[in-house]
Amino acid sequence: MSRRIVWTAYESSEPEAQVDGYFDRLLKYIPADVVGLWLTGSGLIRSQAADTSRVGLLWLLFIVGLVFSFFWTRKQTRAAGQPTPWRQIGLSCLSFFVWVFAIGGPFAEYSLYEPLYGSLLLLIYTTAIPLLPPPKGRK
Repeated sequence: MSRRIVWTAYESSEPEAQVDGYFDRLLKYIPADVVGLWLTGSGLIRSQAADTSRVGLLWLLFIVGLVFSFFWTRKQTRAAGQPTPWRQIGLSCLSFFVWVFAIGGPFAEYSLYEPLYGSLLLLIYTTAIPLLPPPKGRK
């Protein structure tokens, strides 16, 4: 199964493809594999001795995760004869940011960070992104 969102049946390379519904779009917008990378990596970083530069390593892992989200989603959504789904790639990168922000990530190291705001942002974002209308030119 491709990670590319199918807005109309003719966009799919699969002969009996169904148009993606709300939950399919939700799953395809969230780069769960990169969020898993973040969870594992940040857990390793936080388990290190206090004299390591944890905040710097968390920021480095966050940037690596964003870059990986971009290239991984681009690779996973590639389809022969179809244009690159830039909106889906951008929203997947934004999804990674929202998940890391909700979990705390490097943002939690600063006094202005409030976990409630991250949780509310995650709730609203994950509910809203599958409701976005198709890109222009698709119905």
